[in-house]
Amino acid sequence: MRRYEVIYIINPNLDAESLSEVVDKFSDIITKLKGYVVKINQWGKKKLAYEVKQFDKGYYVECDFCGVPATVNELERNLKLDDRVLQYITVKVDENVDPDEVMSREQQQDTVAEEGHDQVLEEG
Repeated sequence: MRRYEVIYIINPNLDAESLSEVVDKFSDIITKLKGYVVKINQWGKKKLAYEVKQFDKGYYVECDFCGVPATVNELERNLKLDDRVLQYITVKVDENVDPDEVMSREQQQDTVAEEGHDQVLEEG
């Protein structure tokens, strides 16, 4: 299995419910094709470097996942067909990964980050 990262930009004029519906739709596609969503980061509304489909802003979402090339093909096909998605890019991060190992490593990093944040709050 391979590890990928896809960043896609959603129409910024959608309401919060529609935004979460779009994010859930693409996460579901990955899991239905026996992929594993490692992490989803919603970066929020940002200014675009140039206009895309007559928008100067977009809602950015980063999705880190593990899957096979067929998963990426289907995900990109759906991203291309969805009118709410302005732009997307998929990058292969790693060639041969164990999804369980990636998930546990990610959880450990999140735990360490939370503990560090808690220490800063206690000291402050």
